[in-house]
Amino acid sequence: MSKSLTDASSLDPTRTWVIDGGPRIPSLPAEASPSLVIAADIGYQHALALGLSVDVVVGDFDSLAPDNLQETDAGLLVQRHPQDKDASDLALALQFAWTAGATSVDVLTGGEGRLDHLLVGLMLIANEENIGHRIVTHCGPSRAVALQPGKPFDLEVTAGSWLTLLALDSDSSASTKGLRWNLAATDKVSPFSSLGLSNEVVQSPEITVHRGVLLVVVTSRDG
Repeated sequence: MSKSLTDASSLDPTRTWVIDGGPRIPSLPAEASPSLVIAADIGYQHALALGLSVDVVVGDFDSLAPDNLQETDAGLLVQRHPQDKDASDLALALQFAWTAGATSVDVLTGGEGRLDHLLVGLMLIANEENIGHRIVTHCGPSRAVALQPGKPFDLEVTAGSWLTLLALDSDSSASTKGLRWNLAATDKVSPFSSLGLSNEVVQSPEITVHRGVLLVVVTSRDG
């Protein structure tokens, strides 16, 4: 039913989407159609519900029985991992994306389920394996990216949206433009603080990280 991973060289990682698991089906983002769809475990069924053709399924199959894979998916690649593992299914799906040659990934998540999974899923985009790549996590009307010095903020954001900055390091600083309350380069952004919560976008925002790693969450008021 499925091809071996030795056939992964035929994949086109130009526009890679990773469909996360969890109990809720994600929403489709307003992005160009993907050239490569990687499902994290039960994310396979979410992808089918969204009308997407899945190229790869990665996971331990604790929430998706192998028998539920479409028998017609003759070209489906399946990467099965033991349930006793150190990495989450989403982390493994991202690892596969980089191995396949992706340089940018859109992660689609429904945003519900266990709180620990939701938190780790968001933090993953800022870890050492992923921070050097461009990852945009889509969750309903919100998008999240991780920034570090030298990494540009390139999301298109409309005026009136909410923008939240969350520091992940104890010595983080950033400067901003285009927000109702802007930061200067000398401003320190403390971790575990609500200081950066729900700033208002006035015009196309600019965010420059001078030290540390920051999560940027943009939420459309129209969502």
